[in-house]
Amino acid sequence: MRFIHIGDTHIGNVYKNDVRNEDVKNSFRQVVDAAIKENVDFVVHSGDLFNEGNPSLEALLFVTDQLNRLKQAGIRVFIVPGSHDVGMGDEDSIVELFDRNGLLVNLNSRRYISNEESGFYLTGETYRNAFICGVRGKRSKVENEIFKRLNVKINDKAWIRIFIFHHTISALGEQFKDLDTESLPRGFEYYAAGHWHGHRDNIKFDKGIVQYPGSTEYCDEKEIVDNPNRGYYLIDYDEKGIEKLEYCLLKTREKEIIRINADKKVALDIENEALAKLSKNSGKILVIKIDGKIFGKKGELNVGHIKKEAVDLGYSYVSVNTAKIVDNDDNVVDIKENELNNVESDFLRSRGYNEDAIALAKMLIDATSNKNNPELIKRQAEELFDKYDNKRT
Repeated sequence: MRFIHIGDTHIGNVYKNDVRNEDVKNSFRQVVDAAIKENVDFVVHSGDLFNEGNPSLEALLFVTDQLNRLKQAGIRVFIVPGSHDVGMGDEDSIVELFDRNGLLVNLNSRRYISNEESGFYLTGETYRNAFICGVRGKRSKVENEIFKRLNVKINDKAWIRIFIFHHTISALGEQFKDLDTESLPRGFEYYAAGHWHGHRDNIKFDKGIVQYPGSTEYCDEKEIVDNPNRGYYLIDYDEKGIEKLEYCLLKTREKEIIRINADKKVALDIENEALAKLSKNSGKILVIKIDGKIFGKKGELNVGHIKKEAVDLGYSYVSVNTAKIVDNDDNVVDIKENELNNVESDFLRSRGYNEDAIALAKMLIDATSNKNNPELIKRQAEELFDKYDNKRT
């Protein structure tokens, strides 16, 4: 027997970019292709099938088509709704619509759960010698309201027992947790976890393991930069339990990460450096991360120009992250306290120009401002060029 475990597919408008939203759908389509090719018995989904509780018609139709493909192949889908699948304050989920039409099994349908004074009671389904149950994603108070009161009626005769949940546990780090790892119910061989978009293997708990497959596509810039791959688990089991577990990679769009240090550079220098690192391509994801202490103000950086040039070169998605640029106020001259000529001179000196070059630049600035007559400008220019000629000889 075998099954696939996925989570956080986030079908819908993850990005304000049609190409990337198609990538999100394509990753889900790849999983369905794999499930049919590998002839799995069922698919376990650990929540966030959709990116929003009220998905678009396009998203609904796409998911309907993919679930129909699995149904026609005789592959059942077991799921708990994730935090994105449930509207704020709503107990029911859009996932229930697909349950009622026989395209998946929503393990948090009311036939499986009851919330009573004495506790939170949960049953599940036994299918192909696997017992499967789970708890949906909840935005807050999940530990006290559900897990600390949870009573699960487990089928002890099943070959493998699977618990699906959509929360981050303390084993991932205290700063990220929705609940303590120890709050999970005991008695399961496989804990199918969701909500954490990074893939994390083999977290030991009780007699089983907790597995986070991560999202099937990169859902934001941080994931693009920090996560090396996307994928799903393929698990074989028999009467002895888990026989084989494999993390299978999904094909994602090629990405390019450019890092630029802004220290002692003006906005134009940074812009030119970014542009120089771009290359013609066929649809890469591009993230440009800029940090350091800029000479001047980061607001002077023309991010729009960088993005336009990148798109023209073929990048499908472009993010220019300036959050870690620090304005260097020490290098910003207060014009109220200095004459304009001193401001110009100070700036040019900071860029490494000598006094003769500064004098020539100031003369040209004066000329464009119509401060001097043409004959005077000509005479001053000749004197400056003579000085340069004498120094070269």
